[in-house]
Parts: sequence; structure tokens; C-alpha cells
Amino acid sequence: MSGAAVSRASGAGAPVSVAPAPVSVAPVPQAVPKHGIKALLGDAAWQRLPAAVRRRFMDPARRVDYEGTFEIVRASTLGRLLAWFCRCLGTPVVPRTGTQVPALVQVVPTDRGVTWRREYRWSGRPPYVVRSTKVIAADGTLIERLPAGLCMPLDLCESAGALHFVSRGYYFDIEVPGTRAHLKIPLLSWLSPGVTHVEHVDEPDGWFRFTLTVTHPLFGEVFHQTGRFSEAGDSYDCRTLDDHRSGIARRPRQSLASRDR
Repeated sequence: MSGAAVSRASGAGAPVSVAPAPVSVAPVPQAVPKHGIKALLGDAAWQRLPAAVRRRFMDPARRVDYEGTFEIVRASTLGRLLAWFCRCLGTPVVPRTGTQVPALVQVVPTDRGVTWRREYRWSGRPPYVVRSTKVIAADGTLIERLPAGLCMPLDLCESAGALHFVSRGYYFDIEVPGTRAHLKIPLLSWLSPGVTHVEHVDEPDGWFRFTLTVTHPLFGEVFHQTGRFSEAGDSYDCRTLDDHRSGIARRPRQSLASRDR
């Protein structure tokens, strides 16, 4: 009888029509993406990205390795001091500088988000590993989670087919022992490393350029890194990077003269 009127007798004997009670349907909550950024960008901006970039940031994310070279890894004096101090936090930034540094970038999807692991290989020195996890919070905020509970909310935009991630503050997310509660302790802007700006620019033949710049509000540029990467073989192992150095070195590189002026 669902959806139809029901008749019953009244005291006077005349049938009375009773309409069915309205059925309320709860709205289906829109799932927050775990890995991809399409919903954060919006469909129009997402479609403006090259297909290769959309594939790198798809949902669900792929487990993939990229190999290449950081042509520039530089830091100011303040940046070097911050980098060495931050070693006690789990090395959120690399404490060395140089040019033409072979590197491996590993992308690993997790239950919480996507972990990006950058391994820098200076000749004659142990490798340095920097890792962070991009997490999409329940409210749709994109957050970069660094070691020691350091968190960096990110603004995300597309411009001329490139992706831009720009930090808007830092805070420590500290779990209260014995509870499920968390304390959020913000960092003052002048105590933080500064504004972090990451660019992901697609290039021909499967390459992309990764550029990271951190600018302090008082002291200017603190860190700057830029390099080109392409997808490695499916079974690539970071321990074999030395065996691939000659191959990496032979690959063409774009001049950075215009970027460094």
C-alpha cells in the first residue's frame, strides 16, 4: 500500500481518504577523497591540468617511484641552521646544499593519505630522506603532515596547467596521552620557516619539474630546490639509485637560468 491513499470509515459512514505520511530521505554525505585532489580543485581546474598530472594525483593514488636530479638544492644561513635544528623533529627539510643531486621520489598511498618520500643522494655521503604525508581532512582542507606532528595546511590552485601548493601557517598536532584528544598548537609566522610554495609543472616525454621555495616574512628566501623527475621502473629500489646515476646524468635537463634570476 505504499504511496497510495488509504480509505477508512468515519462515524457517519462516509469513507475518509488518509494520505500516506511523507517519507524523508536523508541526504547521502559526499565522500571526502582520500588521495586525489580533483574535488579540492574543482572540475574545471582539474580538466585544465595535463593528463599526466591528473594521473599522478588521481584517486586512488598509485604506488610509484620517480627518479631524477635536483639541479639546485640551496639554503640561506638561517635555512641551514633551521635544517640542522629540525633533525630532532625527524628531518622535515634536508640539511645540505648542492647542485646536480641525484634523487628518488617515492609516492606511497596509505589509509590516511599519500606519503611522499624524497631521498637525496650526495656523492660519497649517506642518503638523506625527507618524508611527509598529504592528508585531506574531513572538512576538505589539504594538510601536509610532517614529522613530530608538525602540520601545514595548504591552499591549492591550478595556473597555466601547473599545480601550486601554498602553505597558510603551521601548527603542531599533539595527541594527549591516554585519550583520543589532540592539542593544536599554532606557530607564530616569524617563528616558522615561512611560506612554503611547491610547484608541479608537467614537461614533455613523461618528465615533470618539482620546485620548492620557502620564504620567511622577515628574512626572505630560506630554502629553494628544483629538479626534474620521471617515472622509474615498476620494481625500482631506492638502494639501486647509485647504479642508475649514469643514466640519470645522461638525460637532458632544462636550463634554469631564467628561473634563478
